[in-house]
Amino acid sequence: MKYHPDMDKRRYVQTKRAEGSDDTRRRILDAARATVERGPVGALKVDEVARRAGVSRSTVYLLYGSRSGLFDALARHLRDEAGFDTLVAASRLPDALENLRASQRAAVAMYATMPDLARALFTLSAIDPDAVAAVSAMEDGRRPGMMRLAQALDAGGYLRPGLSVEEATDLLTVITSFQAFDELFHGSGLPADVVADRLVALSERAICRPDLPPDPQSSRRGSLHRA
Repeated sequence: MKYHPDMDKRRYVQTKRAEGSDDTRRRILDAARATVERGPVGALKVDEVARRAGVSRSTVYLLYGSRSGLFDALARHLRDEAGFDTLVAASRLPDALENLRASQRAAVAMYATMPDLARALFTLSAIDPDAVAAVSAMEDGRRPGMMRLAQALDAGGYLRPGLSVEEATDLLTVITSFQAFDELFHGSGLPADVVADRLVALSERAICRPDLPPDPQSSRRGSLHRA
């Protein structure tokens, strides 16, 4: 293909358009996040999001498809920006006890990065149909993941005697929820590292045998000492 100067011009225009589109997406997402974090009443009105972002309603729909698409984008933003990759890596550790401790700490760190957004999404998912799918996408894999972890803990001899894998799965699903995190972080005003210590200790006390090696990352402030 023969080179022509207009080719460079077209590439420049395409690049600037892509950059402009990315900037517009960010402004819309920031505006959507602000309306969601404000509270459930009137949250995520497309008109208001467009006004805050300085774009038209049609631009919002063009880039995100629908109001539910905006919720999906916010949930992905929470997952991707708050350290979901670290949580996934922790959940793949071969030793089940290390997996339990590291994945619980990674989940706390993720929740603590954007607690207001997470809290708003979980609250809205109970009352707003457009938010349900977005939160389900974040939550659907958690219980199966806790079942795999409970099975691994059982296979490694870490579960306390008499506790079934099903019971351990139920307990882990509750303890690793955002609601459990937020009760300590927002409700009790504890810093994230102490919340992590207490949830790890709670998990171990609830499902594991009592003679485990100590958690090297646990601080004295967060530990729940065994009787």
